[in-house]
Amino acid sequence: MPGPVNDPAPDGVGSGTKQPAALSGRSRELVLRVVSSLVILPPIILLFWLGELYFLALVALLAAAMAWEWCSLVSPDSSSTMRRLSGVSAAVLVGAAASSLQQPESLFLLGALPLIYAAAVRLVTGTWILKLLPGLLIAFCPAFAIYWVREMPDLGLETALWLALSVVVTDVAAYAAGRTIGGPKIWPRVSPNKTWAGLIGGMAGSAGFGALLALSLEQAPGLVALAGAVIAIVAQAGDFAESALKRYFNVKDSGRLIPGHGGILDRVDGQVTVLPLAAALMLLSGKSILLWTWP
Repeated sequence: MPGPVNDPAPDGVGSGTKQPAALSGRSRELVLRVVSSLVILPPIILLFWLGELYFLALVALLAAAMAWEWCSLVSPDSSSTMRRLSGVSAAVLVGAAASSLQQPESLFLLGALPLIYAAAVRLVTGTWILKLLPGLLIAFCPAFAIYWVREMPDLGLETALWLALSVVVTDVAAYAAGRTIGGPKIWPRVSPNKTWAGLIGGMAGSAGFGALLALSLEQAPGLVALAGAVIAIVAQAGDFAESALKRYFNVKDSGRLIPGHGGILDRVDGQVTVLPLAAALMLLSGKSILLWTWP
């Protein structure tokens, strides 16, 4: 049965003469992270810029990878066929939702696909694996949300980039504040390195990033800065949720797709919570958050 992962010992505690080697290992991981980011980010930003089918292909691919990782995480004994089925189903679901924006009849496929997926799981495995179905939702919601935001007629590109980069800024600012200031932990049993100082630093970083972007677009910075702070909180909630899930299933990373980073779910845990919420609020308001004004 899966169970909680034991928290690692604090740096330097009980490590004796091996501490320099541990530091060297962390340095290598940091180099891997930087190199991976430099390789991955340019084509992703290019596809953001191009939009339309190019961007749809990107988000469908990411959804497929997320569903694959979810299947591997919650059902580690699943076959490669089952994992491929999960990935393809998530990608098709995103494509059907995007198509339904111009072709309402595609909504039929959008509603039927989860049932088709459940039936396929039954045929492949001989059992109903309901725990695989949330993976479709977790993969679909942020992928379609960022596509829908990107295709908004007014400031779609700017809003999509702002949402995605705000989560990145939150992570960097939270890490810097947490390492520099330290202090009380938020939830040490689930994420032993997350501090209140880090959360506040992440909120400040995301708020500042939003204010600067709003000023560059000649918009009022107040609401965008406030939205940035809220984004930081919601992103950290997604981070905690994924950390709790990994501890429950006794794994360090959701996958090994990105050197130095782990899996796709490890990198987009904040996006999973931020993007659907932001898209829903903009759908209700009828315009980008970047165009919101004070009452």
